[in-house]
Amino acid sequence: MNVQKKIIYWYEEHWEPGFIKWWEGYETLALHDGLHENGVRSFKDALLNMNDFVAKLLGLEKDKEMRILDAGCGVGGTSIYLGNKFPRAKFIGITISRKQVELAKRFARERNFNKNTSFFVMDYMKTAFPRNYFDGIFALESISYAPCKRGFVKEMHRILKPGGKLVVICPAMRKEKINPVLEKIYRWYHDGRGNPYSFPVLSHLLEYLKGNGFMNIKVRDLSKNIVWSEVRATLISIPYVFSVLFKKMLMGKKYNASKDPDFYLAVAILAPIMGLSKTSGYYAITAEKAARIIHKFFLQ
Repeated sequence: MNVQKKIIYWYEEHWEPGFIKWWEGYETLALHDGLHENGVRSFKDALLNMNDFVAKLLGLEKDKEMRILDAGCGVGGTSIYLGNKFPRAKFIGITISRKQVELAKRFARERNFNKNTSFFVMDYMKTAFPRNYFDGIFALESISYAPCKRGFVKEMHRILKPGGKLVVICPAMRKEKINPVLEKIYRWYHDGRGNPYSFPVLSHLLEYLKGNGFMNIKVRDLSKNIVWSEVRATLISIPYVFSVLFKKMLMGKKYNASKDPDFYLAVAILAPIMGLSKTSGYYAITAEKAARIIHKFFLQ
């Protein structure tokens, strides 16, 4: 199974039980952490608050026409939510999972009363969009699945209009190198999320943005704002940890974590270790594509 098929397999076979049962999935359509701030009282509100935060970073306005790309859209939840709040904006979501696109289209038919969303099976590393096409792009917890983070930034720059804004919200590594024990913990976590790659290194990601013609780069540390989402996921994970350990003891070498949906839920118990080690955090990064003249100057 190649790496892209591995990601598709995980999202089409394993994500749904947790999505439906524990993440209030069919109600919020959210496949991301909730943003907890003052006035946010419930987990559902925190999930929707993250969508509103994306809108704020993109500079969306109700009477403003914009074309927005949702890069790694999942089942379309954020685009559908924002599509209802910003009727003059056009939201286009892409993902490599055909099943997710089918679900996104279904949810859009049922819930997007402005009919201003569309979804396609497409790799965000090499899209079919022309140059200078989008007014804004957001990648909400999806860049970790990019095989080359520099390549992702380069493609987003290509399809953004001059002056357009890129919003990346994701976990990122604070350190480039970590000890072997932590490396193993991170690898288990990524495997549990169907990810053959890793979180971006924050300093590297900022370098890629600067080196590819982005300016006005801003970073906001949201690590404290997602703590309650992570605590919730950790508590949920406990029975699944015991389930995985029991299966491992029973099956021995025949146990295959990649085929076990319980493994996906179990690895959430590793999040506190990752957070307390201070080796990674959760960030919102915004950057603007420089105007052509400015970009040409920086490349000389």
